[in-house]
Amino acid sequence: MNEEICVARQPILDRNKELYGYELLFRGSVRAVANSAGSILNDMNATAVVLDNVLNNIGIEKIANNSLAFLNCSYDFLLSELPYSLNKDVFVLEILESVKIDDKIVEAVKKLKEYGFRMALDDFVPTREKILEIAPLVPYLSICKLEYPQIKDVNILRNVIKFFKQKNILSLAEKIETEEDFKISYEAGSDLFQGYFFTKPENIKSVKISHDAVGILHILGLIGKQELNIGDLEQEFKNLPDLTINLLKYLNSASFALRSRITSIRHALSLLGNSNLKRWLLILSYAGSSSQADKSPLLMNATMRANFFMELAKKLNWSPEMMDKAYLMGLISHLDVIYKTSLEAVLQQISLDKEITSALLERKGPMGAFINLINLIEHDDFQAMEGILIGLKLSSKDVTDCLNLAYKNSIVLS
Repeated sequence: MNEEICVARQPILDRNKELYGYELLFRGSVRAVANSAGSILNDMNATAVVLDNVLNNIGIEKIANNSLAFLNCSYDFLLSELPYSLNKDVFVLEILESVKIDDKIVEAVKKLKEYGFRMALDDFVPTREKILEIAPLVPYLSICKLEYPQIKDVNILRNVIKFFKQKNILSLAEKIETEEDFKISYEAGSDLFQGYFFTKPENIKSVKISHDAVGILHILGLIGKQELNIGDLEQEFKNLPDLTINLLKYLNSASFALRSRITSIRHALSLLGNSNLKRWLLILSYAGSSSQADKSPLLMNATMRANFFMELAKKLNWSPEMMDKAYLMGLISHLDVIYKTSLEAVLQQISLDKEITSALLERKGPMGAFINLINLIEHDDFQAMEGILIGLKLSSKDVTDCLNLAYKNSIVLS
């Protein structure tokens, strides 16, 4: 079942009031936003839901607009492998005020900093106790977010900013609500600013394709087994078309340096690798998902199309590579309906092989003929099929046989 989801972002500006980045905020579903102020579940779940929505549904390019993305990180999130699935050049990992600073956290923050992440400290108030508490983290921080309303003394604010500047740590004055707030924090030397004075958090909406929690956990259990090969993994993803679609979007949204266009599910899995795949699936499992019974009829139709195109390719004695392309094309051929937008807009989020893209958008080549053929079948326009069948050198019986096999296989997968 599709659900319209929502993540909020609030801009962070530099001293010239130019965009430096966005803080990403959990808002849950659009329905939840309409009924509440955006209540938080628990910190780990909230972070996972934000990542799921940003990477798999909205797209980091859309929400961050080629700027930095500040992500609230809980204790458990920082200690997990999940941060390493993110692009270190895009995401700033923000250590929440609620995080207990112990030896484990200090070591985790150190490793993340060494890996290349910018580390930020959230909601810092310069009391003696807090200064002693954060001291072990200071060598690994890039940004400190100062909770401006809690710092009453301007001299204290100025001295704290000076202290962090000497450590090459940027100071970010947050909760700036008036022009006077901005003026005071600016004159005190703050490098960055965030608050309602500039703008309230902006809700970014998208349509989320649900994923199968049972399937995700099953694949997680398989990864790491020595006897598992990429063919077995590919079959698992074929059984979960919604998860496959999110995989394709993730490969693009996570800003992977793709040297080639994706040609098949197997190709996508090989690009990601088992380690990154495990981390990505963990994000999905932490974010939560719908039940097996909630599978969309549109996704079931997409699965049928994929199997139909695969059977046609077999009938035409295409190579295994071309059969994989045909299957992938069928799976994504209904994305415009699922996402309630144009297919062109959806395909901008997925790096696909040019042959697949041309077939989908321009109906070019034999695979383009497959698209025309299924459209005619779904509209019961059998007379118009004759020209396509002649071009493909297929009989009406061939098409019937392929359809029957496709329906049979789709029922098995459901």
